[in-house]
Amino acid sequence: MTLHLVFSQQGLEDCLLRRHSKDPVVLLGDSTYALLQCDIECFVLSADATARGISDHGNNIRSIDYAGLVELTMAHNPVVSWAN
Repeated sequence: MTLHLVFSQQGLEDCLLRRHSKDPVVLLGDSTYALLQCDIECFVLSADATARGISDHGNNIRSIDYAGLVELTMAHNPVVSWAN
């Protein structure tokens, strides 16, 4: 499976058009603003969400730390970045 690292809201929109439904998605940076409207299961880097004042995310969002991000990148190949 491909791991999708998403860095912007536009990147998330582009990612969702192209990813396989079982591919994991990680919201990083400014893409964390999309948490309030995200309706897919995904991961969010907790430090990035906290830095943007976002603490409430739905049941379909799993919060991870940097160690969790490293684990995901080691477990998936390829890793694709979406930073539009």
